[in-house]
Amino acid sequence: MEIQYHINPSSFSLQKLKDNLLSRELIPSRRSLKIDLEKRFKILEDRKISNLLDIINTLKSKKKIEEFSVSSGISIEYLTLLRREVNSYLPNPVPLKKFPGVSVEDLDRLSEQGIKNSRHLYEKAGPKSTRVALAKMVGISLEDLEELVGMADLARAYGVGPVFARILFDTGIHSIRELIAYSPEEIIQLYEDKFKQKTDFSLRDMKFSLEIARELHLGVEL
Repeated sequence: MEIQYHINPSSFSLQKLKDNLLSRELIPSRRSLKIDLEKRFKILEDRKISNLLDIINTLKSKKKIEEFSVSSGISIEYLTLLRREVNSYLPNPVPLKKFPGVSVEDLDRLSEQGIKNSRHLYEKAGPKSTRVALAKMVGISLEDLEELVGMADLARAYGVGPVFARILFDTGIHSIRELIAYSPEEIIQLYEDKFKQKTDFSLRDMKFSLEIARELHLGVEL
């Protein structure tokens, strides 16, 4: 069975994207996505765009964006922002060296096997059956490998970069499977109890991140 690193963009509907945009407090550079949103998304729907994959394929290049802008009447600026927003639902893999607290020696050993980012590691060591064999082959401890696998898994979630993945791991949340078992309020409480300080992310941010995380394949079990 193919291991799915990102959410399945063909299963994430245009309606769900619209609902998310309407319900969230967007960053300043994306707030214009809410302007005439109903009207613009109706145009997308009329052109048989029904999910994230359709948007990605329709707006995959500057030329395609320009062509669609002419045919739809939606501005190039709006379509470009929309494509950026959709891309953020499928985050780029994180270089393993970006995760805090990982030894250079372990990174070098993994790199020799072609494992250099979170996607490589997720695909090679997500299933527990392959993880034990990989640890022996590479020459690193299973405990250290599983810590890195857990952070790589968490980094698949929307808004979770390498530093936040480390923070989540250190609070006791070691995988997407474990993350989605918590409420946003519980995660914030875990963070504040662990680090004795307020979070720098909002309850709404965490709620949205969990919504997207629940769309992910649960490939890692620690």
